[in-house]
Amino acid sequence: MSTNFQFINLDYLDLMSDGDEDMKQTMIEMLLEEIPEEMEQMRVLNDEGNWKELREVSHKMKSTLSFVGNQEMTAANQQVEDIAKAGEGTDALPGLLAILFDLYPKVLEELRTIAAATH
Repeated sequence: MSTNFQFINLDYLDLMSDGDEDMKQTMIEMLLEEIPEEMEQMRVLNDEGNWKELREVSHKMKSTLSFVGNQEMTAANQQVEDIAKAGEGTDALPGLLAILFDLYPKVLEELRTIAAATH
Protein backbone atom coordinates (compact mmCIF):
# COMPACT_ATOMS: atom_id res chain seq x y z
CA MET A 1 0.00 0.00 0.00
CA SER A 2 2.73 2.51 0.89
CA THR A 3 4.31 2.32 -2.58
CA ASN A 4 1.33 4.17 -4.13
CA PHE A 5 2.04 7.42 -2.32
CA GLN A 6 3.95 10.45 -3.54
CA PHE A 7 4.92 12.06 -0.22
CA ILE A 8 5.39 9.18 2.21
CA ASN A 9 7.27 5.91 2.30
CA LEU A 10 6.24 3.76 5.23
CA ASP A 11 8.86 1.03 4.79
CA TYR A 12 10.51 1.97 8.10
CA LEU A 13 7.14 2.13 9.88
CA ASP A 14 6.24 -1.27 8.42
CA LEU A 15 9.56 -2.65 9.63
CA MET A 16 9.13 -1.24 13.13
CA SER A 17 5.52 -2.42 13.47
CA ASP A 18 6.59 -5.92 12.33
CA GLY A 19 3.23 -6.73 10.76
CA ASP A 20 1.24 -5.58 13.79
CA GLU A 21 -1.56 -3.54 12.15
CA ASP A 22 -2.77 -2.16 15.50
CA MET A 23 0.70 -0.84 16.26
CA LYS A 24 0.97 0.63 12.76
CA GLN A 25 -2.40 2.36 13.18
CA THR A 26 -1.33 3.74 16.58
CA MET A 27 1.92 5.04 15.10
CA ILE A 28 0.10 6.71 12.20
CA GLU A 29 -2.31 8.39 14.61
CA MET A 30 0.67 9.58 16.67
CA LEU A 31 2.27 11.04 13.53
CA LEU A 32 -0.96 12.83 12.63
CA GLU A 33 -0.91 14.50 16.05
CA GLU A 34 2.81 15.18 16.43
CA ILE A 35 3.70 16.58 13.03
CA PRO A 36 1.38 19.63 13.19
CA GLU A 37 2.41 20.32 16.80
CA GLU A 38 6.12 20.12 16.00
CA MET A 39 5.74 22.23 12.88
CA GLU A 40 3.91 24.95 14.81
CA GLN A 41 6.60 24.91 17.51
CA MET A 42 9.28 25.27 14.84
CA ARG A 43 7.47 28.24 13.28
CA VAL A 44 7.12 30.04 16.62
CA LEU A 45 10.70 29.33 17.71
CA ASN A 46 12.09 30.52 14.39
CA ASP A 47 10.02 33.71 14.62
CA GLU A 48 11.37 34.25 18.15
CA GLY A 49 14.95 33.50 17.09
CA ASN A 50 15.13 30.82 19.79
CA TRP A 51 17.78 28.65 18.11
CA LYS A 52 18.40 26.39 21.11
CA GLU A 53 14.74 25.33 21.36
CA LEU A 54 14.39 25.19 17.57
CA ARG A 55 17.32 22.77 17.44
CA GLU A 56 15.68 20.60 20.11
CA VAL A 57 12.33 20.45 18.30
CA SER A 58 14.08 19.80 14.99
CA HIS A 59 16.10 17.02 16.62
CA LYS A 60 12.89 15.41 17.96
CA MET A 61 11.32 15.78 14.52
CA LYS A 62 14.06 13.56 13.04
CA SER A 63 12.54 10.46 14.61
CA THR A 64 9.05 11.52 13.56
CA LEU A 65 10.17 12.02 9.98
CA SER A 66 11.98 8.68 9.87
CA PHE A 67 8.57 6.99 10.10
CA VAL A 68 7.12 9.23 7.37
CA GLY A 69 9.91 8.50 4.90
CA ASN A 70 9.89 11.84 3.07
CA GLN A 71 13.51 12.46 2.12
CA GLU A 72 13.02 16.12 1.19
CA MET A 73 11.49 16.90 4.59
CA THR A 74 14.19 14.88 6.34
CA ALA A 75 16.96 16.78 4.54
CA ALA A 76 15.40 20.21 5.19
CA ASN A 77 14.83 19.35 8.84
CA GLN A 78 18.44 18.20 9.22
CA GLN A 79 19.63 21.53 7.83
CA VAL A 80 17.33 23.39 10.24
CA GLU A 81 18.83 21.45 13.14
CA ASP A 82 22.40 22.07 11.97
CA ILE A 83 21.85 25.81 11.48
CA ALA A 84 20.00 26.21 14.78
CA LYS A 85 22.77 24.33 16.57
CA ALA A 86 25.48 26.53 15.07
CA GLY A 87 23.42 29.71 15.40
CA GLU A 88 24.87 30.73 12.04
CA GLY A 89 23.31 30.90 8.60
CA THR A 90 19.91 31.54 10.15
CA ASP A 91 18.92 33.54 7.06
CA ALA A 92 18.45 30.14 5.35
CA LEU A 93 15.86 29.00 7.91
CA PRO A 94 12.78 30.62 6.33
CA GLY A 95 13.42 28.77 3.05
CA LEU A 96 13.99 25.46 4.81
CA LEU A 97 10.90 25.89 6.94
CA ALA A 98 8.93 26.77 3.78
CA ILE A 99 9.89 23.36 2.36
CA LEU A 100 8.66 21.67 5.53
CA PHE A 101 5.44 23.70 5.63
CA ASP A 102 4.77 23.00 1.95
CA LEU A 103 5.20 19.25 2.31
CA TYR A 104 3.74 18.41 5.68
CA PRO A 105 0.04 18.90 4.74
CA LYS A 106 0.59 16.55 1.79
CA VAL A 107 2.21 14.01 4.09
CA LEU A 108 -0.69 14.30 6.53
CA GLU A 109 -3.21 13.79 3.75
CA GLU A 110 -1.55 10.54 2.72
CA LEU A 111 -1.28 9.37 6.33
CA ARG A 112 -4.99 10.12 6.82
CA THR A 113 -5.76 8.02 3.74
CA ILE A 114 -3.95 5.06 5.30
CA ALA A 115 -5.53 5.64 8.70
CA ALA A 116 -9.01 5.70 7.16
CA ALA A 117 -8.33 2.55 5.14
CA THR A 118 -7.20 0.58 8.18
CA HIS A 119 -10.05 1.56 10.50
